[in-house]
Amino acid sequence: MGLPAIALVQMEVKPGRPDLNAERMLAFIAQAREAGAEVVVFSELCISGYILGDLWEMDAYVEDFAAYSDEICRASTGLIVIFGNVAVDPVHKGQDGRQRKYNAVYVCANGEYAVREAVPAGLPCDVHPKTLHPNYRFFDDDRHFFSLRHLAEAEGRPLEDWLHPYKVRLQDGRSFSFGVQLCEDMWCEDYCHSGEPLDTLALYRRRGAEAVFNLSSSPFTWQKSDKRNRVVSQILARSPLPFFYVNQVGAQNNGKNIIVFDGDSTAYDSNGDIACRARPWREQLVLTGRGEVAPPQSEIEAQYAGILTGLRHLDDVRGAESKFLIATSGGVDSSVVCCLLERAFGPERVFAVNMPTRFNAAVTQDNARSLCAALGVDYLCCPIESLYEAVAALVQGAEFSVGQGEYTRLVDENVQARIRFADVLSGLAAKYGLVFTSNGNKTEVALGYATLYGDVSGAVAPIADLYKVQVFALARFLNEDVYGRVVVPENLLDGSVVPSAELSEAQDVTQGLGDPIKYGYHDAVLRQFIEYRRHSSDLLQWFIKGVLLEKLEWDDEARFRAYFPDARSWIEDLEWVERQVRINYFKRIQAPPVIVLSKRAFGFDLRETQQPPYAPRRCEQLKAEALKVRI
Repeated sequence: MGLPAIALVQMEVKPGRPDLNAERMLAFIAQAREAGAEVVVFSELCISGYILGDLWEMDAYVEDFAAYSDEICRASTGLIVIFGNVAVDPVHKGQDGRQRKYNAVYVCANGEYAVREAVPAGLPCDVHPKTLHPNYRFFDDDRHFFSLRHLAEAEGRPLEDWLHPYKVRLQDGRSFSFGVQLCEDMWCEDYCHSGEPLDTLALYRRRGAEAVFNLSSSPFTWQKSDKRNRVVSQILARSPLPFFYVNQVGAQNNGKNIIVFDGDSTAYDSNGDIACRARPWREQLVLTGRGEVAPPQSEIEAQYAGILTGLRHLDDVRGAESKFLIATSGGVDSSVVCCLLERAFGPERVFAVNMPTRFNAAVTQDNARSLCAALGVDYLCCPIESLYEAVAALVQGAEFSVGQGEYTRLVDENVQARIRFADVLSGLAAKYGLVFTSNGNKTEVALGYATLYGDVSGAVAPIADLYKVQVFALARFLNEDVYGRVVVPENLLDGSVVPSAELSEAQDVTQGLGDPIKYGYHDAVLRQFIEYRRHSSDLLQWFIKGVLLEKLEWDDEARFRAYFPDARSWIEDLEWVERQVRINYFKRIQAPPVIVLSKRAFGFDLRETQQPPYAPRRCEQLKAEALKVRI
C-alpha cells in the first residue's frame, strides 16, 4: 500500500500573533480536508513564530502560545494534523531556571493527541521535542528551549528511548507509521552521538517508519536549498524513505535583523529525488500526489523577493499599513530603495524628498525627479543650502577655551548629512506620520562610509545586506524584469554618473569624481571578511601564492593592476579596508534593522565587538613576503 494523501502547508507565520496563525491554520485544515488529504503538515513553531527574542522568557506569552494547540487538535477530526508549537512542562526547570519549554512537534489524530506507548512518559501532549539545537548566526534555541538531548541527559536514559515513530490509524482502518523532525535535526552530519552522526531518520526507518516529516523554520540564504537537497540525498542514500520538508514564508525579526523565509517546501522520494516543491515566498497547500516541482529561483529574483518580504513585515510589526519616506539623491542606492518601496506597498504609500545643496549636480537632481515621476511617487524638492550654511558657520565659529579646533572637509560633509536626515527627513516623517528608510549598501556600511545620525538612521535598511555590485545588478533587474522599462536612470548603470555622496567639490559627478571605494574589488574583499570570516592574513597568503583573484571570485585582473601598481599599494589598501571595518562597528550597532539575505549580515547575525587594533603575529612576516611579489 502507498502513503496516505498528504498536504504540506507552506504558511506565512506572523511572529507573536498566535491568534492570526491559528486562524490561518484552521482555514488550511479545512482546505486540505476538502481536497481529500488524510495528513496535513505545518511548519516549526507555526503558532507562535520562531524568532521572538527573550519574549520566550515570559510565561504569560508562552503558556498562551501552547494553549492554542488544543484548538488545532480539535480541528483534526477525520485527519492527522502535524504541526510545530512550544510545549510547556511547568513541573521541571529548563537550563535557564525557568519552567521547561520544548520546541516541539504535535501530532493530532481524529481530534486527539497521538500517543507513542514506547516513549517515556512525562512529555506534555506526547509531543516530540527538537533533538538538535542550532547555536550559530542568530539562532538561540538553547537559550530558551530544552532539547531532546538535554532531556535524555536529565533523565539518565538513552536518547533512542524517545526516537520512536508515531503510529496512527487512518480513516480506512490502515495504520500509518512515521517519524518527525524539527529543522536542524536534518543537518545531522554536524552533530555526533556515540561517535556517529545523530541521524534520527535512520533510526526511524529501522523502527518501521514509512515516512519522515521535517517541520522547519528555516530562513532564506542563497544556495541553502541546494545544500539541503544534497544533505537529504546523502541521508536517504543510507536510509531510503520518503521525506517531507515543510517550511514557512514571511518574515520575523530579532530587533536588529529582519529574517525572511522563502518556504521551498519539498517532498522527496525514497531515493532523494524531488517529487514536488512549493513555489517560494508565497503561501501554498501542496498535495504531494498532485503537486508540481516549482522551478528554482535565481539569486537576483530571491534577493528581490526577500527584500519585499522584509519590508512588508513592518506592517505586521506596527499593526497597521505604514507610509514611507525616502531621501532620493538621484544615485543608484536611493533609486533602488524607492523602487522596492513602490513594489512592496504601491506608489500611494511612498513619499520622496530630494534635499540638494550647491554640491548636488543637476543630473542627479533630475534623476531623482524622473525616477519618482516614473513610479508615480509623491516627490518634494527641499533645498538645504541656507540651513547648511547657517549650521556650518555656527560650528566653524564656535570655540572652546582650548582653541578653535579644525573644521575639516569631513566635518563639513557630515554637517550636511545630519541636516538631511536628523533634521529635515525626520521632521517631515513626524509631520506626515511616515516611516523613513536608510539607503546604505553593505559595502558602505562595512567601511563606515556613512554618517551616524545622518544617513545611518531610519526604521529599516532594505539594501544593507547587498554589496554595491549587487545593488547595480538589482537596479538592472528592476528595469529589465520587473518594470520592463527604464525606471532607474540609465546614466547610473552605464557609468556616466559615478557613485558619489556629492558632499563637496571633491565629489563632483560632472567631473567624474565619486566615492573613495573600489567597488567590485572591495566588495569581494569584504565578502571574505564578513561572510567567510577570513582575516587579512588569509588574503596575504593568497596574494603570495598567486591565487588572490581566484579566491575572491573576482576576475577583473586589468582593473586590479590599475588599482595597484605594486605590492605595497595593495597591502596598504588591505590594511585600510580592515581598519575601516574594525573602527566603524560603533556605527553599525546603532544602525536600523537589516533585512538578511546573505550568509552573514550585520546586526545580531554577525555578532561584532569593538576591538583594539591587533593582528596575528604572522601578519608582519606575510607582509614582508608579499612585498616581494610583482603585480
